Amino acid sequence: MTNINPNRIKFYQFLNDDISLELFENWVYENKELENEIPEDHHNDLLAFNFKSREVKNFIKSIIKKHFDWKEFEKYRTIELLKNIKSSNIEIVLASRKLRELYLEQEEEIKRPFLTIGLAIGYESELDNCPIESEYKLWNSDALKKQLEPVEWYRKRILEDVDEELNELLNPETKVIDLGGIVNIKHLHDTFAERLYFPEFYGNNWDAFWDSISGIVEMPEILTLTNWEKFEKTFKKDSKILREIIEDYNNQNSEKKIKTVGNTVYN
Repeated sequence: MTNINPNRIKFYQFLNDDISLELFENWVYENKELENEIPEDHHNDLLAFNFKSREVKNFIKSIIKKHFDWKEFEKYRTIELLKNIKSSNIEIVLASRKLRELYLEQEEEIKRPFLTIGLAIGYESELDNCPIESEYKLWNSDALKKQLEPVEWYRKRILEDVDEELNELLNPETKVIDLGGIVNIKHLHDTFAERLYFPEFYGNNWDAFWDSISGIVEMPEILTLTNWEKFEKTFKKDSKILREIIEDYNNQNSEKKIKTVGNTVYN
């Protein structure tokens, strides 16, 4: 997210506990560019604010919501969490709990979280009974080893999913959606809505799908739908409709495309 204004990033870093209150306060007083980022009266309020107040985070949150893009902040902190998990700065069980917490908070704040429900909720439910590192001392070695078995089962898959979702957030021009695990058409529409950030009012039908990809949301430059052949065999009627939509979309877009991967390919 190198295209974010550095002044906004500083606010995001503070609210996300990436920098200390002291560093943030000093930066506010020393930064002469801030008066160009927020209106003069609110800039004066910021300079006059008592940073020892217990309401400091709520105050900064209000500034972000009034003058910046709250979704931008949520995307920032999603990326930072995924980076920390990928770098092993957060152990897997604690990571699963943080992912779930972030997902639920984003559901409330922005409706469509930047994480998939599979990564955010699925793994945490599987690791729910596993202790985090600070709790290891409560177990004897044999019991702890047994209790941590699910961590070893899921570690690789979690890190692979973290890497995939991090790459998509850092490189929004490309996105891959796997159709191989789709169980019904509602699941398909829910998957599109989640992965392409369709609006909350998305109607879970093909007309609404077309409206969303053709004008409501910012589509990636390349959207690749994998396991197309399996999807086509399982959902013959709807795959035909989707194929026609893909053809219409590609015919109307010179810079953005939807591709399918699987023995039958549409470009």
